Amino acid sequence: MKTAEKILLTSLEMFNLQGETNVTCVDIAIELDISPGNLYYHYKGKEVIVNALFDMYLVRTSKILVSPGSENINISAFFHYILQLLESASLFQFIYRNPTDLIQKYPAISRSFMRLIKSKEEAFLAILHHFQEIGVIVADTQQLSSLAQVINLVFTQSQNYFLLKGNNVEDEDMCFHSLCWIYHILSPYLDMPDDEKKTILAAITDQTI
Repeated sequence: MKTAEKILLTSLEMFNLQGETNVTCVDIAIELDISPGNLYYHYKGKEVIVNALFDMYLVRTSKILVSPGSENINISAFFHYILQLLESASLFQFIYRNPTDLIQKYPAISRSFMRLIKSKEEAFLAILHHFQEIGVIVADTQQLSSLAQVINLVFTQSQNYFLLKGNNVEDEDMCFHSLCWIYHILSPYLDMPDDEKKTILAAITDQTI
């Protein structure tokens, strides 16, 4: 593995574990057992590292966002789709640890971050509209908009909630806990047999035990 790649992967691990604010370029260099000058040769400061990691997250998440056509997705596939997005966010935990602070400190990612959040909401809303059209979800336009926003809210704030409760956000079950919340948000609007609902919920909750 090339030094530049090692720097990014080590930075990501340290940012996730300790929080981006608590990690310096010197810390990263020490962890990699390289000189600060060597690190600076590849990435001229922490801002460049953060920007590069955000770009990695953006590419990964954007591929997931466009993967299903809203007209070809069913409820089970929708929850799998949401899980993939949650897992992608989990790999880059530091981004959501304090996103407001992050975009203030690193304005280069601010616009891209806001576009990503908007894109997620638009994708969720398009799928929810599809479910409304085929009768799987019973909700009006305003309710669909609110549901899409609340799902997006889970993505942006669930990690902070877990941290405030003293939970280990490294735990893989955190993604399934968030997915379970999203299920319960949507459940009152789902017009489908109870046994199908139970099957979906069981598939989610079995992972969180």
